[in-house]
Amino acid sequence: MKGKVLDFIVIIMFFGNILNAQSDSSKVKKIVKKIDISGTWYLAYNKNITDSTNQFLLKRGYITFKSKLNSNLSIRYTQDITLDTEGSDAGNIEIRMKYLYLKLKPFQKGFFKNSFAEFGLVHRPFVDFEQKINTYRSQGKMFIEKSGIVNTSDFGFSFNGLIGEKLSSETQKKVGSHYPGKYGSYSIGIYNGGGYHAIEKNNNKTIEGRLTIRPLPEFIPGLQFSYGGILGKGNKDDITKKFIMSLFAVTYEDKHFILSGQYYTGQGDYKGKYIDIKMNAAKNDGYSVFGELKIPKTSFALFGRYDNFVSKQELNFSKTYYFGGVTYRFLKNKVFAYYGNELIAGKKEEVFELVLEVVF
Repeated sequence: MKGKVLDFIVIIMFFGNILNAQSDSSKVKKIVKKIDISGTWYLAYNKNITDSTNQFLLKRGYITFKSKLNSNLSIRYTQDITLDTEGSDAGNIEIRMKYLYLKLKPFQKGFFKNSFAEFGLVHRPFVDFEQKINTYRSQGKMFIEKSGIVNTSDFGFSFNGLIGEKLSSETQKKVGSHYPGKYGSYSIGIYNGGGYHAIEKNNNKTIEGRLTIRPLPEFIPGLQFSYGGILGKGNKDDITKKFIMSLFAVTYEDKHFILSGQYYTGQGDYKGKYIDIKMNAAKNDGYSVFGELKIPKTSFALFGRYDNFVSKQELNFSKTYYFGGVTYRFLKNKVFAYYGNELIAGKKEEVFELVLEVVF
């Protein structure tokens, strides 16, 4: 059934139009030309130093179809391809949907002219923003997702936009072209809350948002301050489990280096798994720092990250994680090697990994 997801999408996007085109091959070619296809693969060699195992693996694979219906409407479908590690299907390649939405740009003028809405299986506000700055998703999940607080996409509706005009194209080359609002950007949405790989287990809807301010666009355009917030319930049958998140972040982007730091405090999580002795949502906090130094006049870079997370349960549950490595970029792709050290509830794991990120 899972293997037929792509067939289903191809049928939806092509079949009706091809029937209308009948035997006119020129119309069929026109339909195909309107669809942009792209993809990203994370291929790796992993050496687990702790248990002395090693393997070649597919960490992740994404195939994306996009089509512009008119000047205001477009659609996107992204497959998430991964290795199944559980149950009787362990070892099989699993395909599931990551994004499937209609994108609307309703305003042509005024404050909201650089805004858009997504409806369907859509982006969640903060993680999507962070992944545009920390481009090492192929190494692993971002801090707030890795800590189990929230994931990257969900069923729902979001409204997103820029604050002010866009930065000049020359400035964007230096500080990044994603979310290039002169004074910042924002995203707010309402979601089921359980994420893209879970069904809705209660009637609660989660409200999530992000506000980013670029305070000195003329002098330090790469500097941004962000707040990410969530209010709702964990995705459990018992909807008394609170889910509250406050996340404060400072980021700096430059053509030679990237720095980011964030502090998280909250209660519960999107799955409803962090609970205290009274079976209430546990209080949590943590922080993460990330940096990348691009070596001038080369295609090499050095990078690293440190995470610290604590869930204040009956016996405090904690995670610390750090890694560091070296990267080589070529075309749109990169290859990097890193050493990682993770300590979860007192259990240590060390890994060495070589990762090839292919973008097409």
